[in-house]
Amino acid sequence: MSKRYFYIVSYDISDDKRLREMHKFLKDYGEWKQKSVFECWLTPEAYENMKAGIKRIFKPREDRVRIYRLCETCRKKAFSYGWGELPDDFEEDVIL
Repeated sequence: MSKRYFYIVSYDISDDKRLREMHKFLKDYGEWKQKSVFECWLTPEAYENMKAGIKRIFKPREDRVRIYRLCETCRKKAFSYGWGELPDDFEEDVIL
């Protein structure tokens, strides 16, 4: 099985139709956390597929998408207030 890595994807889409399309698209890659934020456990291949899909949906001069890869150490140092919990479903290499 291919190794999976943890990503945070956030987006700000100016058009309502593209906004809905982006949300629907990202549901296939991760878990919706709040407004325009997803947490994703992805193989390198799935990550590349997700990026290609994002590029097809968004308009660079009107929208913004940010993707953050968190290493295991950083992910474990993260904290959450409220009812949400940080995922720990997969193992990941520590990247220094």
